[in-house]
Amino acid sequence: MDWSRAKSVLILAFLVLNIVLGYQLWTELRERIDSSVDWTSLPPETQVTMTNKGIRIDAEIPTETPAMRDITYRLKESTGSGSQEPIPLDPQPDTRVVYFPEELQQALSGVIPELDQYRLDNLGGNEKMFVFNRTANGWPIFDVKLELYYKNQKITAYHQDQIEILPADEAKPAQKVLPATKAVANLIDRDYLPAGAVIKEVQLGYHGQILDSETQVSAPSWRVLLEDGEVFYVLAISGEAVTPQDGADGGEPSPSASPAGGSE
Repeated sequence: MDWSRAKSVLILAFLVLNIVLGYQLWTELRERIDSSVDWTSLPPETQVTMTNKGIRIDAEIPTETPAMRDITYRLKESTGSGSQEPIPLDPQPDTRVVYFPEELQQALSGVIPELDQYRLDNLGGNEKMFVFNRTANGWPIFDVKLELYYKNQKITAYHQDQIEILPADEAKPAQKVLPATKAVANLIDRDYLPAGAVIKEVQLGYHGQILDSETQVSAPSWRVLLEDGEVFYVLAISGEAVTPQDGADGGEPSPSASPAGGSE
């Protein structure tokens, strides 16, 4: 065997491997940078307000600004949070509290309708249950939920809001949503956030007032979640802010709500 030639081949192979791994790492870093920004991307005056009020952002601020429109859906069946007892799983499938999405689908897709249309939500879960949101067009509908209750490391029961998404009104074209930075800046600059607030998550999805009707309308919205669990929504098309006191509980939006970022 020609050891010198074999050595040269091995060295070349390692060089190629290092180049491939380096390229993959660079690509991942670039995608991470492109998909989110930090608080330093906010306007300077907003950063000054943050400093003065002790507001902190411990979350990556998304950069996506897709074209979206309102969605309309019909309530097919809703257990409604607290309106009924959870539906027990009987017989109880072999599930684990710590799971992969594939495991959950395999264990419960035959029991819970449209399970693959729900996405895990960081808001609302506790030591007894996980909360998922129904999705539409790949984005979560924050007001339509699936609750999975667990005990002794097993999922034992569930609550589910089942909906039918109605065809979109093609006469109303989709519009590009406002950047998340404008939504966050609006909340800070207009004193929606209390002093010392810590933003833990900024997420795009759909949100609307829950009306006493089978048909509901949900608008593209940025959801801003604080460390203490308080939630704010900013309508992603108009920039109107909805406070927890008026929007989250089904009341009318505050008349003081103002567009994010002002006029273009």
